[in-house]
Amino acid sequence: MTTPAPEQDIDVLEDIHQRLVRQQFTDLEHFVDAGYVTPESIDQAARVHGIALTEPVRADPRAQDHPGFTKADFIPDWQARTLTCPRGITSHPWKTTLGDQHERLSVLFPQPACRTCEDRLACTGNTDGRTRHITLLPQRLQEIQTRVRHELHTEQWQRRYALRAGCEATESETGHAHGLRHCRYRGTAKTHVQHVLTAAGANVIRLSRCGSPGSEPPTRARPVSRFRQLCRDLSV
Repeated sequence: MTTPAPEQDIDVLEDIHQRLVRQQFTDLEHFVDAGYVTPESIDQAARVHGIALTEPVRADPRAQDHPGFTKADFIPDWQARTLTCPRGITSHPWKTTLGDQHERLSVLFPQPACRTCEDRLACTGNTDGRTRHITLLPQRLQEIQTRVRHELHTEQWQRRYALRAGCEATESETGHAHGLRHCRYRGTAKTHVQHVLTAAGANVIRLSRCGSPGSEPPTRARPVSRFRQLCRDLSV
């Protein structure tokens, strides 16, 4: 089973939203994983379909390289088309460029100011005197990206996103225990039937584990692992 490309993920997400709208679902909050999410998809879902996406967006790659200034630490002036760094240095006016076939904004800071800055290593991460270069998204998308990256670290967002844990558990069960990732038939129609029957079987198995209301379903004791048995034998 191949992993779809990001463009394919966005197409799948758009198809789901179109189906929800046709079924007259409104004011929805859709919980998805990071593989389906970009600032563009968040914007389109809200602007076109009125659906709020709750998901982790890709973290700033510079934040993972070294502890220092990240893009979120720079203040944009959308009218003047400049960025101001945490030490008060203003960039040259940015230029429009392309990234991943989409519009991006290329921001470059004055080289003399960066070379003499005491925080240059924390900012640029290099020792050869290069200046800081930052790539921004268009204003609407950049504001979405900055907002979501900030919300990821709040307790409120993490509690809300924990609702998706049930989805992840279901996906893991159907894939590992019931073989959902392996198609036994050829053709989309037959594969769809397999998926429906697998999901129905998983529901039956889960229901069989439920007892009557107010009672605890019987559970079997887990078998002793070899490592635990070895520890018991050594302690005797």
